[in-house]
Amino acid sequence: MNNKTFAHRLQQAGFTLVEILVALIIGMLVVLAAMASMLGTRSTAKTGDDVNVLHQSSALAFRLLGQQIRQAGYFPIDATGSRYYFNVDADVDTKLASEPSFFAVKGQEAAVGSVNDTLKVGYAPNPDYFKDCLGQQAKGSAGAAYKPANPADAGNVRLITSEFSVVNGTLRCEGSGNGNKPQPIIDGVERFDVMYGIGDVGGERLVRYVTAANVGSFDQVRSVRVCLQLAGTSTSNPGGSYVDCDGSLRASSDGRLRRAYTAVFALRNL
Repeated sequence: MNNKTFAHRLQQAGFTLVEILVALIIGMLVVLAAMASMLGTRSTAKTGDDVNVLHQSSALAFRLLGQQIRQAGYFPIDATGSRYYFNVDADVDTKLASEPSFFAVKGQEAAVGSVNDTLKVGYAPNPDYFKDCLGQQAKGSAGAAYKPANPADAGNVRLITSEFSVVNGTLRCEGSGNGNKPQPIIDGVERFDVMYGIGDVGGERLVRYVTAANVGSFDQVRSVRVCLQLAGTSTSNPGGSYVDCDGSLRASSDGRLRRAYTAVFALRNL
């Protein structure tokens, strides 16, 4: 065999089986690394999306809750400043069938088997604010719209109410402007916990926070503390932990991201 024939055979030689296997293994490792990186990035992105959604949901809920709670208990006085333009005694009709007597705050503790409380606030309309939690204007006794320029008008509604509750993981609100037609506010609610700040005898100093069941009289309430425990939709957060509304550290066993948000609102009209 001359040198030309040997060189020609070397040029036609392929990869050996070992070389092919090594190349396949290296290629598989590269693909697996790329897939792991992609899945990790995707999981991180989903977690980030859930965090943003939970933050936005809590901000929306607290903005609406605060808007109504801060109005709670408001009632106007007449031009002399010596008496109210309508009587707030319990036996006087407020011209709202569902709430015949004036009130500022009412609460109902979660029923057995539930962790969601119910909160209702009430206030008289005023020229600057006369809409319920759904942005709807309650109608007066004659069915006419509220007259902000003339608060003492006999046909004006006497009480605006907003009731917050949770049904099937959705925080809802029912306003006096659309009675018996609650509308959703945010989803993903696992707990709606409401505590009431009780004032001392003079009402000037906050003494303690209690549940609705332990409120002797809601006339003593000076602030409302609301905790919302929200859960994300993604299940890509395995082994995650969170602090619940009671301040206890909990583990999330289903991979869903959970956060508890708390806000305190003062009843500035009491």
